[in-house]
Amino acid sequence: MIPQDTKCRLRRLATIKFENDLLGFHSFEPLLHLRATSHYWKGFLDKYDKKNNIWYSDNSNLTEERLKTIINIIRAHKIRFVRGYMTTLDFIADYLIKYNIALPSKPLFISVGELLTESLRKKIVYDLKCNIVSQYATEENGIFGTSTINGEGTTIKLNRANCIIEILKLDSDQPAKDGEIGRIVVTDFINHAMPLIRYDTGDLAAVGNRCADGYPSLLINLSGRKTDLITRVDGSYVDFYNSIPKEIFLNTEIKQWQFIQEDEKIYTLRLSLAQETASIDEKYVTDNIKKIIGDSAIINFDYVNEIPVLDSGKRRSVINKYQRN
Repeated sequence: MIPQDTKCRLRRLATIKFENDLLGFHSFEPLLHLRATSHYWKGFLDKYDKKNNIWYSDNSNLTEERLKTIINIIRAHKIRFVRGYMTTLDFIADYLIKYNIALPSKPLFISVGELLTESLRKKIVYDLKCNIVSQYATEENGIFGTSTINGEGTTIKLNRANCIIEILKLDSDQPAKDGEIGRIVVTDFINHAMPLIRYDTGDLAAVGNRCADGYPSLLINLSGRKTDLITRVDGSYVDFYNSIPKEIFLNTEIKQWQFIQEDEKIYTLRLSLAQETASIDEKYVTDNIKKIIGDSAIINFDYVNEIPVLDSGKRRSVINKYQRN
């Protein structure tokens, strides 16, 4: 097995290459990595790795006191890169905006683990005056690629140095056509502990561009797991995350959203509103959702203070509870 400190070093080197190639930075500048540090280092909420110039901060319980500590680390140590789950970065952005706190080091935010939402992208760029990218990676293989600076998180420029990526059809091992949503399959010969050959990541995307050898160089419409595809009322699949109406995706009154397929034609739109006084035109939103999934769909609304996160710290945007026979 590869030791944890070696994995850390390899990921940091991959991040440096990413900085050099895409962002124009050429130094080993400080990075803050937000993860469940108390799980890896018992008794530590914040830990500094001098060799790799990385600060690790715990994100498992983001109270206001914890957020204040994280932001103090960013400011005190002039952190240039902040890497963490999209949900974690969203909490930090909201805290900074709420208390009107500036970040003089203007760090680049690196969103991982979850699809970058348009609302978070706008907070980072327009409210905090910083930059953000979405990084696509897995624990098993490392970093596959990144979005453009301040670009949509569903479009990923691939790093082809350490693996081969293919997009296969949803129901077979045949290559998907360009632009067709399919399964992301990876062949990775760098991992000497366990070479992974045509490993199905469980994620979905379409090919946006190819290199001369025929393998993808650009992924578009990156979306969640196959189980998070929902079906329209006619039974056909739809990637709701990439099809979501702008009435939800770009609505400033909506802080968080989650779309759930409960049954064949029954769906729930769970919403966390930005303010207590905010209101949503349910009929207008319903009409626009039905344009995507069908007129006979039943759309229920569920209002909550916060969309719950998983133990990993991620928040699922689309959930399919319906199992077809």
